[in-house]
Amino acid sequence: MVIGWIFLLLSCSKGNRTYSSAIYGLATPIELTDDTTYALLSDYFQSAIKIDSLKITDEIECKIIGDSIQFVSHAPKQLNVLTLYHKSVPYSILVKKSRFSKFTLNFKPPKKYGQVCVKGEFNQWNEKGSSLKYDSNMNSWVIHLDLEPGLYAYKLVADNNEILDIKNPNQISNGMGGVNNFFKITELNNNLESFIQTKKITDNQIIISSKNINQVYALWENTLLDVDLKNGDFYVKIPKKASDLHRSHIRIFGCNQQTTSNDLLIPLSNGQVISDPRQLDSSDWHNSVMYFMMIDRFFDGDTLNNEIVKDERILAKAQYFGGDINGITQKIRGGYFHQLGVNTIWISPITQNPIDAWGQFENPNTKFSGYHGYWPVTSTTTDYRLGSGSDVREMLSVAHKNGLKVILDYVANHIHEQHSVFKDHPDWVTPLYLPDGTMNTERWDEYRLTTWFDTFLPTLNLENQKIANFMIDSAIFWIEEYDFDGFRHDATKHIPLNFWRTLNKKVKLVSQKKGKYIYQIGETYGSHSLIKSYINSGMLDAQFDFNLYDNALPVFAKNTEDMRRLGDALKNSLANYGSHHLMGNITGNQDKPRFISYADGTLDFETPWIEYKRIGWTQDIKVQDTLAYKKLALFHAFNMTIPGIPIIYYGDEYGLPGAGDPDNRRMMQFKNLQTREESLRQEIKKLIDIRLSNMALIYGDFEITENTINKLSYKRKYFDNEVSVTLDKHKWTYTINTK
Repeated sequence: MVIGWIFLLLSCSKGNRTYSSAIYGLATPIELTDDTTYALLSDYFQSAIKIDSLKITDEIECKIIGDSIQFVSHAPKQLNVLTLYHKSVPYSILVKKSRFSKFTLNFKPPKKYGQVCVKGEFNQWNEKGSSLKYDSNMNSWVIHLDLEPGLYAYKLVADNNEILDIKNPNQISNGMGGVNNFFKITELNNNLESFIQTKKITDNQIIISSKNINQVYALWENTLLDVDLKNGDFYVKIPKKASDLHRSHIRIFGCNQQTTSNDLLIPLSNGQVISDPRQLDSSDWHNSVMYFMMIDRFFDGDTLNNEIVKDERILAKAQYFGGDINGITQKIRGGYFHQLGVNTIWISPITQNPIDAWGQFENPNTKFSGYHGYWPVTSTTTDYRLGSGSDVREMLSVAHKNGLKVILDYVANHIHEQHSVFKDHPDWVTPLYLPDGTMNTERWDEYRLTTWFDTFLPTLNLENQKIANFMIDSAIFWIEEYDFDGFRHDATKHIPLNFWRTLNKKVKLVSQKKGKYIYQIGETYGSHSLIKSYINSGMLDAQFDFNLYDNALPVFAKNTEDMRRLGDALKNSLANYGSHHLMGNITGNQDKPRFISYADGTLDFETPWIEYKRIGWTQDIKVQDTLAYKKLALFHAFNMTIPGIPIIYYGDEYGLPGAGDPDNRRMMQFKNLQTREESLRQEIKKLIDIRLSNMALIYGDFEITENTINKLSYKRKYFDNEVSVTLDKHKWTYTINTK
C-alpha cells in the first residue's frame, strides 16, 4: 500500500508555536518483502541526519546500517510502526507485513523439451532467470514463485519457442492478436476481510467504526497518535499543533491477526477536519481532475509559427497540424477547461524537436515529423513551432489565475541523435548492439534499462550519476525558470532508480522554495510490483494504473466481457497502491487506439498492435454504433468515482474515434459536434461536478457492495457524505446517489 504525498510546509508558525519536520510530505509505508528487508533513510529524510534511536515491535529486529534500515522479520504482525528519533523528535513510519506467498507452476509437456522457461507479468515478460526444473517422477516441469495476490498472465518458452500451457484452460487475450495463459492467486484469509470507516467528528476527535479490526494505527503527518477503543469504535484525537498548519493530514490504518484493512486519509485545515470540498485548494492533489492534450493536435492559436517538415516522404497524418501553446492559453481564457470542470492539465513535451523527417513505417510507407515532442534535440529550449518561452510563461500565468494546475511531460530516458549531448558525449549512451550482435532496440523488458526506442534515439546511461545529473538539472530548469506544477515522466521503467531518487530531492527543494507541492507521475507498463517499485517517499508520487485500464477497456467496450473482471482488478489496484493513492486513471492515451473505436466494434481485441496503426492509415474511422457513447460514459463514470486521479485524454470527452498512432492523435474538435458528441461532453461535465462536489469521492473510503457478470456496485463514505455507484452493463447505464 502506497499513500501519495501531500504538500506539507516544512515550517509554519501561528502565535508562539512552531511546527517543523525533517520529512517532507507523508512518509509512505514500508512493505516487508522477505525475511530481510531494507529501506533507505534518504527516501524519507531530505538531508542526511543522525538517528538517535529507534523503536519497533518485538516481532521485528530493526537496525540502522549506513543509509539503510534493516528489518529482519520472523512472524510480524500485519501492521507495525517504526519510530525514528532525531534530536528527540519522533518520526513514525508504518510497516506492513509482506503479501507475498508461494505459488508452484507445473507444466506437463506434450513432448520432450531440453529447457523450459516462463515469462509473464511477474517477471516483466523476461524469461531469463525463470527456468523450470524437470521432475522425472512427476513428468512435469516445475518452478516456485513468490507472488502477491492477483491475476498473472504468462507464456512458456520451451527450447526458445513460445508455447501455451495446454493443461491450463485459463486464457486471456495478449492485446496483440494472440492469447496467454493465466493463473490467479487469491488473498489469504479473505473470509476475515477487515474494514474501517469514518463515522463522526466530536470534541476534536475523529470516531472510526470498523469490521473485523483489533488494531488501529493513526498518524498525524508522521507522528503516531494515541487511539482509544470505546464501545466498539476507535477514537483519534486531533493534536493541538495541527492548528499551526494550513493543511495537514491524519492517516488511519487497521488490521486483525490475519489481514490488513483499507486505509483512511483525512485532510485538516488549521486543525479542523475539512468537510466541504470548497475548502480544498491547489495543494490538494487528490482533488485533481486532469486533462491531457497533445499540443500540436489541440488548438492553433498562432498561425505565424505554423511550419510543417518539408519532406514529401511524410504523409499528412504524421505532419505538424499547427496546435501551439497560445492555443492552450486561448482555450483557458475562453473557459473551455472551466466549463468542462477539470482543474489540472497535462501538456505534451515542449522541448525543441528535429526540423526534418525521421523514422519509417511500412504499408503505407511514411516517415514522421516530431510533432509529438518525444524526440528532444535540446532539453531546455521551447520548440519554436509550439511557441516561445514567454508564451509558456503566459500560459502558466493564465492557467493559475483560472484555477488550473499544469504538469509538463518530460523526456529523460532518451535524446535525438541531433542533440548536442550525443554529439559532444557519444559515450554517454547505452550500446546500440548487444554482445550477441543483435540490435538493442525496442527490447522493452529484457533490456529495459538500456534499450533504444529507435536507431536515432540513443538511450542515456543514467546509471552513471554524472549523466543523470545533467538530465535532472534539465528537468529542474522547467520548474525553476517556469512555474509548472508537476511532471509526467516518459518511459519511467527504462530509467534507473538513482535518477528518480536524485531528481526527487531536487524537486522537493524547489517545492519548498516555491511553497507548493510539485507532483510527479510516471509511465510504466508492467506488473503491479514493477509499477509501485518507483512510488515512494524517495521517488515518484504515482504512476498511471495501466493494469486497471487494461481490464476496464474490454469490460466497458465488449458486450460479453465479465464485469467481475473489473471488480477484481480494482481490488488488486487498491491492495497494491492504497485506498487513497494518486495514481492516474485513464480512458486512453497517445499510445492506445481510441476507446470508442473498440466500443463500436470498429476495432477488435485480437488485432496485432502494429495492425492498429495500419488501420488508422488506410481507413477513415468514424463511430459506427451509437451505443459506444453510452459505453464511454460508463467508463468515465467509473474513473470519476474511484480512488485516484481521473485523466481525460483530449477528445474522449466527446468520443473522438481513431485507431493506432497517429490516428488516435487527430485534431481536437471544438465546434460542430454531433448531437451525441455534445451530449456526451455535457454528461462528462456533470460527472466531474459530482466528483468535485463530494468529499466521499475525493477522500472517502471504498467498498464494493455487489459484483456480478453485468453489474458493479460500490459505495464511498466520508463522515456524513456518502455516495453509492452502480455500473450496469446489461443496460449500459450508471446511477450515482449522493447524500
